[in-house]
Amino acid sequence: MLVRHGETEGQSSIRFHGRNDVPLSDLGRAQIRRLVPLLREERFAALVASPLSRARESGELLRAGLRLPPAVFEEEPAFAEVWFGAIEGLSEPEIAAAHPDWYAAWKRGAVHGYPGGETFAGFAARVESGFRAMLARHQAGDLLVVAHRGVIKWGLRYLLGWDEAEAARRGVALGSVTEVSLGGSAELVRWNVLPPEA
Repeated sequence: MLVRHGETEGQSSIRFHGRNDVPLSDLGRAQIRRLVPLLREERFAALVASPLSRARESGELLRAGLRLPPAVFEEEPAFAEVWFGAIEGLSEPEIAAAHPDWYAAWKRGAVHGYPGGETFAGFAARVESGFRAMLARHQAGDLLVVAHRGVIKWGLRYLLGWDEAEAARRGVALGSVTEVSLGGSAELVRWNVLPPEA
């Protein structure tokens, strides 16, 4: 089970927050608490979260809401969001204004990473390494991963063998749940599920 953290004080919905360690907002906490009924019937062997505070707190809220023992909670450094470099914290219009050449090339698909930040290949390798390590540690039982949009997309590319176009066309909403079954062949069970509004 893959959960994207909730909205942050730094507006994750419109800003490129990668390694910026912005905290959850009150709205983000509410988004995560609303997921508890969707996950209550599951029995998780481990809850594995990004070390960034927005994902870590989302994971702790889920752990408490699901009444999971503290021992199931783990942090996975490889699940930190991509490092956006010079565009950290900017909105898309701000990126276009501050870095027009890079932005135009990015929109054409002609860049291989973020300006002064992580390369796409480096990020993919890091995320895949994190998923391999997690699955090696936990060879039985269901897992709950609480992370970021980029980590979830690259994780699904790794688990399901998606190409870039397939991953690019799928959204990952804040406070959403995606479920993958790894029994036999990997299969997408639920995608980007949001709870009913309170």
